[in-house]
Amino acid sequence: MIKVIHSEDKRIPNSALLITINDHTIDDPLEYHYYNDITKTRRLVLKNRGTKYEVILESDERVMIDLEEPVYRQCENRCDFCFINGLPQGLRKELYFRDDDYRLSFLFGNYLSLTNISEADIKRIGRLKLSPLYVSVHATDPELRKRIFKNDRAQYIMEQLSRLVDNDVHVHCQIVVIPDLTDGAQLLKSIKDLSTLYPGVSSIGVVPVGRTKYLNGIPAVSRLCARETLALVSKSHAQLRRKHKRGIVYCADEFYIKAGVPIPNTDYYDDYPQYENGIGMLRVFMDEIEGIRRMKAVRGKLLILTGRLAQRFLTLLKVKLEGNGSRRNISIDLVGVDNRLFGDSVTVSGLIGANDFIRAINALKTDYDRIILPPNCTNDAGEFIDSQTIDDNRIIVSPLSIKELIECLQR
Repeated sequence: MIKVIHSEDKRIPNSALLITINDHTIDDPLEYHYYNDITKTRRLVLKNRGTKYEVILESDERVMIDLEEPVYRQCENRCDFCFINGLPQGLRKELYFRDDDYRLSFLFGNYLSLTNISEADIKRIGRLKLSPLYVSVHATDPELRKRIFKNDRAQYIMEQLSRLVDNDVHVHCQIVVIPDLTDGAQLLKSIKDLSTLYPGVSSIGVVPVGRTKYLNGIPAVSRLCARETLALVSKSHAQLRRKHKRGIVYCADEFYIKAGVPIPNTDYYDDYPQYENGIGMLRVFMDEIEGIRRMKAVRGKLLILTGRLAQRFLTLLKVKLEGNGSRRNISIDLVGVDNRLFGDSVTVSGLIGANDFIRAINALKTDYDRIILPPNCTNDAGEFIDSQTIDDNRIIVSPLSIKELIECLQR
């Protein structure tokens, strides 16, 4: 049962406990939304001040009810490369929560390990149709996965994935490449094992291990490792495409940049199933720039700030903006920002703190009309990862769409 926080129906008072709907136990908001089918008559059993009673909702009868948030499961693993363990103090509070809950995976695309999941959980996931889920696999070899996660339950990953697939759940998997551990032959084995569960395992994203200056002993992905990984994944991708008409396994953009290899064409990414995992973002960006044929001129002195990783690709935007107007009316500086918060090894724009952006702006000593920051560098409250904000009305945090950004600059 779960507590009602707010209700617009006087029969369901605030602080009442919702126990069941049509005899189905309600333990969290997901079950409430699933069983509160307005096309059917619903019999709600509630408890208020120690007394149980029923409320009947007729078909098409809508009632607005807000329920308390459940307690989400935390991670029980002890991975050496855990990004949260490599966070300094003073960041946004929510970043320190080590979540490992299938509900958050379904709702927000968070990756989970499945080490805390039971057969009852799997049946519940199937019953509530919580699909797709996102799973951090890293290795399918049982002993290696136990070693990586430092958890004996990690060895059952293939059995757990098979059971999820049996329950009509689609899964997007992630493999973090750690040099001399999950690369090479182990990477090939993991791809082969996971692809046997296609289409239940809908995609496999291969990403490089993240290193911050606060994590010791984690090897960086070298240029050679990046090239070897690309070669292995590309071969598997081609084989799977021939067999299934779909690539299934995809490499993160960072591998291509580190290896000095061109970003693949649009067709490589199918429907971009691992986009939020940094796979295909640069291709979408380049395609969108290429697709802009005619636009109104953008004027003024602009500064574009970005992470070191994507800096040379932002040149495409700079050229597009400058080429659409008179050189006398527009001037653009493009600057890659050093990440002092996490260290030079972290080059993605979404992990740049406000203080690093401010430092870069102040160092230029130029009076800009507009300052463009990368997408996703702030939360909905305008806070950067270091929990700071920037009070500067010249700043535009770029929308994901280049078209929307250009419209902002034309105002």
